[in-house]
Amino acid sequence: MPRHALTGRADAPKDSLIMSVTTTIKPQTTSPAATSDGDSKPFRPAPFAEANQQFLVGETLYLRALEPGDGQHPTVWRDSPYPINTDKAEELIKKEIEKPGPGKTVRLLACRRVDDQPVGVATYSTWNWLNGDASVYADPAYGDAAGAYRAEMLGLIVPWLLDERDLMVVWVNVAGNDRALIEAAGAIGMHQATCLREAYWLNGRREDWLTFEGLNRGWEAKLGRPEAGITVGCAPDDPRRRFEGAPSAIFRHPAGDPPKDALMVGDRIFLRAYTPDDARRESTWGRQESETFFDNGRGLHSAHGLERWNRKHMDDDPAGWVRFAIVLKETGEFIGSNGIADIDWVHKTAETESFIPNTAYRGGGYGSEAKHLLLAYSFERLGLHTVRSYVWGPNTRSQAALRKQGYRDAGRFHWTGLKNAEWTHDMSFDLLADEWRERIGGR
Repeated sequence: MPRHALTGRADAPKDSLIMSVTTTIKPQTTSPAATSDGDSKPFRPAPFAEANQQFLVGETLYLRALEPGDGQHPTVWRDSPYPINTDKAEELIKKEIEKPGPGKTVRLLACRRVDDQPVGVATYSTWNWLNGDASVYADPAYGDAAGAYRAEMLGLIVPWLLDERDLMVVWVNVAGNDRALIEAAGAIGMHQATCLREAYWLNGRREDWLTFEGLNRGWEAKLGRPEAGITVGCAPDDPRRRFEGAPSAIFRHPAGDPPKDALMVGDRIFLRAYTPDDARRESTWGRQESETFFDNGRGLHSAHGLERWNRKHMDDDPAGWVRFAIVLKETGEFIGSNGIADIDWVHKTAETESFIPNTAYRGGGYGSEAKHLLLAYSFERLGLHTVRSYVWGPNTRSQAALRKQGYRDAGRFHWTGLKNAEWTHDMSFDLLADEWRERIGGR
């Protein structure tokens, strides 16, 4: 669950049923075998009975490290709609295992105790040594048993991360129709933190994206139970939510030729690709910043680093992150940037981010006009179904701007950072394409 609000941007881009052994399952296969580079002797993970494993063991499953040789089972440990063969799977496994350093994503293979058959994967990552994300996946080919597998994996990985690895918070994303996982989350004391509406496309229909939050009991005793995010289902509409700032030109072509290199044109501004000169100006503005509302304070950014960071997003086609420069129509002056991050082309979702570093143009509605141009691009040109945004809790200015632009409060993530020696939170927002069109399209 990317939370780009943590990067310092104002609006930027984290069946408790147990299957019996008589359930219909895949035929048993031998333990995976592989040969390490330069070795002639195959490596086989020790069978469960021989290993006598003492933790991350459930009633029917146990979790172990992913090993070379597990590439024989790519549909079991790789939750992706895009298939790969076993050779590619082995390449990815070795790259993941050999990747150095803290903070990387770790996959733990879920195997049946009775026969060591891999059936799924539990994944976790920590992004600041205090909080982390976890996910569980079972090969859907196991049918009804897959729900029980996911539930059991969740009951193993989350308590281990909270109670033994001492994370303060663990977040898990769950589809709104996944009753097995929702019940399993409740059984281990997790609560629903957010609800992003219709953000999953599953089995030919839209489902909500729910995030459940598990809190460390020791920290909860010290800090107290935080305010609830979303208690039941999705939050009702907020009276503070409006749809203001949309340019009149959003669904028509303004008279005359468009500005040079413009992709989206509004009344006062247009969006174009980000350039090296924009990076130099943004770097200078960063040195002149007077506000301190950012989640990790003000920062200094290299012009070269900004340019390369924006340039790398142009390398992928289709893109995973699209960024724009915000430019005044009348003078051609660059005043800020925005974009859509973490684009999911299957579920048709993305995260929006924006920032006006030129302080002379803050508070004048330029950010909202630019946001509506970005939304028009997201919904009309890319065909996205819904977008989301995350904002640091104390940054009430950006939260108000999102509500003004039509976003709906979707919940909160607790204990995501510190400010003035107090733990803070992140706010979550969402916006559906249909409701944006209904409110904006008639203008």
